[in-house]
Amino acid sequence: MKGCGVQPEVNIEPEEGLLNFGNIIVGETYEKSFKIKNISSFAVKFQLMSQVFGIENRKKQVPFLMIPQTATIPARETYEVKIIFQPDFASNHFFDMLLIDIPNEIKPKSIYLRGQAHERQLSVR
Repeated sequence: MKGCGVQPEVNIEPEEGLLNFGNIIVGETYEKSFKIKNISSFAVKFQLMSQVFGIENRKKQVPFLMIPQTATIPARETYEVKIIFQPDFASNHFFDMLLIDIPNEIKPKSIYLRGQAHERQLSVR
């Protein structure tokens, strides 16, 4: 018997794999998204896994909320993942390197999240 194996493969957008949230005010939220395109001829399931991250929020919520964290993408379809940056204190060290984990994928993809937060400046009259 001979067989031909198939392996899942995806592309991400932005291609460079960077989502920079810039500098926002503590307590506010900012949303961005990225896309995962399934270029395989069958559905693939992905899970976003944090590999390396910077500082954490002081309260229980995570600085980068992923919606969804896991899903299935039909063959040759594109799926949008929302990332919400929600810092609870001022810092320049919010980041997360996310692995887009797809079982049996040959070339794993990652996305780098980066954000900064500052306190609201009070204006003096």
